[in-house]
Amino acid sequence: MFNKWNSSVALALALTLCVVAQAQMAGKKLDVRRVGARLACQCGCPDTVASCSMMGCPFSPAAREKIAQMQSAGTKDPDIIADFVKAYGQGIYRGAPNTFGWLVPCLILALGAAGVIAFVRHARRPKPSLVMDPRLSQYNEQIEKELQNLDR
Repeated sequence: MFNKWNSSVALALALTLCVVAQAQMAGKKLDVRRVGARLACQCGCPDTVASCSMMGCPFSPAAREKIAQMQSAGTKDPDIIADFVKAYGQGIYRGAPNTFGWLVPCLILALGAAGVIAFVRHARRPKPSLVMDPRLSQYNEQIEKELQNLDR
């Protein structure tokens, strides 16, 4: 019984240490991604330094490493960005998304939802019945009378 308790405590301690180590590593990556998202990759792809997925990219891994080193030295984000702009020119800077950048996707989503709602309402609307011809109503009345006679 004592051995089971010790192994459970050891397992819980190991899991806690793994979670703490992962959280620390994730925090550093998020810092690099935050600054890297403001810098355009120089390999020729349209991505940022943070999101470049080109295999063997010659620029983004080195840039991410430089950002991490500057952050660990205590350099602030605007200073890091200014250093890259000074080294590579104004074309490397990607500004933060403005209101228009956040508003357009929301508007498109709202328009799509409105379109789906309008389609569902239209699809659920009852279909018009057959055109009522006076002769048809006469036959309908006759059918109703005959059905009532069958029930008796």
